[in-house]
Amino acid sequence: MKPIKVILADDHPESIEIIKNLISDLPDFQFIGQCENGVQLVEIVMVKKPDLVLTTVPFPNKDGMQAIKECMSVFPMIKVIFITGNDEFAIEAFEIGAIDYMVKPVNKERLFQALMKAKNIISYERDKTGNSPQLQQKTLTLKDQNAILFIPLVDIFFIEKVGKKCLVYTNKDIYDTFETMGRIITRLDDSFFHGHRSYLINLEKISQITPQKETFIVHFKDYDKLAKVSKLKINQMREQISL
Repeated sequence: MKPIKVILADDHPESIEIIKNLISDLPDFQFIGQCENGVQLVEIVMVKKPDLVLTTVPFPNKDGMQAIKECMSVFPMIKVIFITGNDEFAIEAFEIGAIDYMVKPVNKERLFQALMKAKNIISYERDKTGNSPQLQQKTLTLKDQNAILFIPLVDIFFIEKVGKKCLVYTNKDIYDTFETMGRIITRLDDSFFHGHRSYLINLEKISQITPQKETFIVHFKDYDKLAKVSKLKINQMREQISL
């Protein structure tokens, strides 16, 4: 069986170490990361795409319940086990489909019981789909000045570097971030092409390409904004489109 990837979230490092040590005894589970608050939890889930999250609820900035709901909005098949200090959030936890809800302190047998339940559910879903349960829509995770953005790749027409910012053009809005083009490109799939030092273009959105002096202008389906492709990259881009 392919290992079940696990992330632990708790603001008490000793709690994480205890659970991490218990999980290390189970060959079907693979620990891939940890964090200590809700904001970090959302960030690490978006990057590492775990199968299972074990988290507490109370955090000082964004609580674990809110963080898990944000994660599930992008990765609806993700599984969660809540391990927290009281039963205050139990009803809400099960309403969002939590595998289990445990009140600290948790003994080894009780934790293993919850993990085996998670394993059985994830195994069933993998057998049913023939692959990983992560069938959710691919997204680009970005930080802007005020929040973390989760933008579906299918919504993006192109990304443009303007000064120190990058602008992400979608059918809903234009988002800006101070993240570099180099960092962004590592989070995109093969439908995007780096056709110009200032542009990343979604090949699936192109309607036509027209020459203009030393560059080529890219037009998009049902979208009035334009992008550019350099003369040096145009042939490579045409080859990518024809694949």
